[in-house]
Amino acid sequence: MKVKVFRPSLDDVERLSYGKAARKRGTGSKYVCHRLNQEERKLYELAKNAGYLSVRGTAYRKERKGSPLCNTFRQRCDALEELCIILEKRAQGDKLLIDFSTLRVSDDTPHVRLILENVIERLYPKLLENTENLSQSCTINRDKLRTESIWNINERLITIECDRDIAKSLAGDILKESCRFHKVIPDDACDSKSVEIMRDLTSEVPGRNVSDEVDNDSIDWDDL
Repeated sequence: MKVKVFRPSLDDVERLSYGKAARKRGTGSKYVCHRLNQEERKLYELAKNAGYLSVRGTAYRKERKGSPLCNTFRQRCDALEELCIILEKRAQGDKLLIDFSTLRVSDDTPHVRLILENVIERLYPKLLENTENLSQSCTINRDKLRTESIWNINERLITIECDRDIAKSLAGDILKESCRFHKVIPDDACDSKSVEIMRDLTSEVPGRNVSDEVDNDSIDWDDL
C-alpha cells in the first residue's frame, strides 16, 4: 500500500509564489523564501512548460538570503511527485542538478539506475569518463520524507557537470526517462556496473547551501 506523505497542493505552491499564505498548514515558512519577482516568474512559467528549471548560477538573491525561484520550482515538483531538475548555467561549464528527494521514496536506487543506464551510459557515455562530473549527495531520512515539507528535507542530488551544447538535451532526456519511474523494478535487476557507479556517486554529505557558492546573483535571460 502506498504510504501517504506530506505534499503541498499546486494551489498552495502558486499562492506562496505570490507571497500569499498557503491554505495547508506547514506548507510555507517565513524562514524559506518563495515569493517570486517579475523576472523569476517568467523563468518559472518557462520551467512549467519545459519540465525543468534553467537559471544562471544558483539564482541566489542576497536580499532574500536564498533562491525563491529554485525553492518554488522544487516545491512544485514535490506537489507533482516528479524529479526536480535544475540547469545552472555557468561561464566555466553548466551544472545539471537532479533532485530525487521530491519523489519521496525510501529507496531511490531503481530510479537512479534508470537515469544512469538508460540516459547517461547509453546516450552520454563520455560523461562517465571523468567520474568527477557526477556526484550524489545526502542520505535519505525516511521519517522526514513522510512528514516534513520539502524545504525541510535535504536534496538528494545527482550533479552532472557538462558543456552548454548538451545540457538542455540531457535535461530533456532525463525528464523523459523519469516517466518510467512508476514501473516496478526488481532489486536483482541492477548489474555490477550500475552498482559500482552508484557506489561512486553516493556520499554522506549535507544538502547544498547555495549561499556558499560563487554566483553573480542574476537571472538568466539567455536562450529564452
